Amino acid sequence: MKKLLSIVLLLIIFLGYSCLKDTPEDFNNPESSWNPSFSIAIGQTSLKMNEDSGFDTLLLLNNPTTGYPFWVEEFDVPLEYTMPFDLQEITEFSEDIVSLMFRFNVDNGFPADAIAQAYFLDISNNVVDSLFVNGPLTFDEGEVNSEGESVKKTHTQNDIVFEGDKIDALSDVRNILLKGSINNLALDTNLIEFYPNYSVDIQMGVQVELNMSLSQDQLSNNNIQ
Repeated sequence: MKKLLSIVLLLIIFLGYSCLKDTPEDFNNPESSWNPSFSIAIGQTSLKMNEDSGFDTLLLLNNPTTGYPFWVEEFDVPLEYTMPFDLQEITEFSEDIVSLMFRFNVDNGFPADAIAQAYFLDISNNVVDSLFVNGPLTFDEGEVNSEGESVKKTHTQNDIVFEGDKIDALSDVRNILLKGSINNLALDTNLIEFYPNYSVDIQMGVQVELNMSLSQDQLSNNNIQ
């Protein structure tokens, strides 16, 4: 299929669930250009003290010496989750992408600070890049009531823009590894029994910005292919 027709068809599909902007008023202009953008949800998860979050559930057992679960003795509580992300799914636009803005939403329901980082992995699970250049971010603790129940999660939103070579480096990425941990230094022992019920909710999305040329030469070239 001709490249231009492929691009138009894909944009029509994206219109069903994406946000496009800056549409040119006149496609017949001999030197038209278009700077649309569309957003895609990458994935979401709730990191908890369970197997789905990579937590060693044996640590939930009580230490007969202390009477507390073994995880209480840990410096922090590590959690992780892997979600698929393949930039090649939008290969029709690969030459036209000028920026990727990743949105990272976190709602921390633990009554302790949480730390999180996202790593881009290739097909062999090698780290290609990380989302936060200066290392993992810290997210403030959530609120609990007098009975230890989570009543308000602390919400944080971060937008990170990738351009140029950083976009090119993502061409081999197939997954995103979310690694987090719960700070265990100031643990309130009255809340220990509630910890398996708390969660850190993470949601990721990406906005793709394009710079597409609709010149008369390109239209003519596509018509003769």
